[in-house]
Amino acid sequence: MADKRKKRPMALNRKSSILCQLYEKKHFTSKEFRRLWDFYDKDGSGFLELSELDRFLRDLTEVTLGEDVDEAEYEKFKAKIMGLIDDNQNGKLEAKELSKIIPTEENFLLAYSIQSQNIGAQLSSQDFLEIWVHYDKDCSGYLDFTEAKDFMKDMLKVNSVKVDLNNVTYLDTFFKTFDTDDNGVIEIDEMAAIFPVEERFTNALKQRKRFTKEEFDRLFDEYDTNKSGTLTPKQLPKMISDLAKKSKANLTDKQVAEISGRLIQMFTDKEIPRTELSLIISSNTPQHGVQFKREMNEKRMSILG
Repeated sequence: MADKRKKRPMALNRKSSILCQLYEKKHFTSKEFRRLWDFYDKDGSGFLELSELDRFLRDLTEVTLGEDVDEAEYEKFKAKIMGLIDDNQNGKLEAKELSKIIPTEENFLLAYSIQSQNIGAQLSSQDFLEIWVHYDKDCSGYLDFTEAKDFMKDMLKVNSVKVDLNNVTYLDTFFKTFDTDDNGVIEIDEMAAIFPVEERFTNALKQRKRFTKEEFDRLFDEYDTNKSGTLTPKQLPKMISDLAKKSKANLTDKQVAEISGRLIQMFTDKEIPRTELSLIISSNTPQHGVQFKREMNEKRMSILG
């Protein structure tokens, strides 16, 4: 009896599919991943959606399950893959989501770079904070030279700058271009200045040096009575006001409302987590810390040898 199962339309010829050509490799290079992304993201939107997404998923089905897959099997495979990698469940894929299933060489910035290079695209505050937390290994609120070295190497690779990435003298020069206040570390607002981050996030960062991390932690503990590690949108303006008073920041009620409003909007009216809030509105580095700067520079020079 003939098989009456409905066959799916063939994707690309197996020999011409870029995914088929590359998928047998153990790891894609950054350049190959970029080539793969550009092949499927035909309109340069920074997402795979509609026909682009279907084309990619059909090719992925072919290299994973073989050519002889019917439509029902394809739909089941598609649902499984999207369930695994479509984090925000919007029915389309971003480069950082795709990188979960494509074996790419270690470069944390690659997917974010692809996203931000598309016309009009900006990194969300959440994307930027993910980048920051990845490199700020000790959660100090700043990158010392050791942490910044990993960030700078990834950034140079992403931008295809052909230099010896082990040349610490070159990296030191690169480091100094980021350390705009010359205090021996890269702070979150200094890194944000080189990324296309949404404006409301960069505006929020302008307040951070008014408040120290120590003052922030003490007040947050007072407001976080249930020890949830978050504040509600209703609590935030009160805490900002108290923080301003304790730090003698001289903020007016209007300024407190504006700062709080930007933060509440940034976190989409949900509860606001301690770690992210601390990074945005407080600083862990002494503003005029001569000793701090000396220690950081001595650490850097020991690495430079």
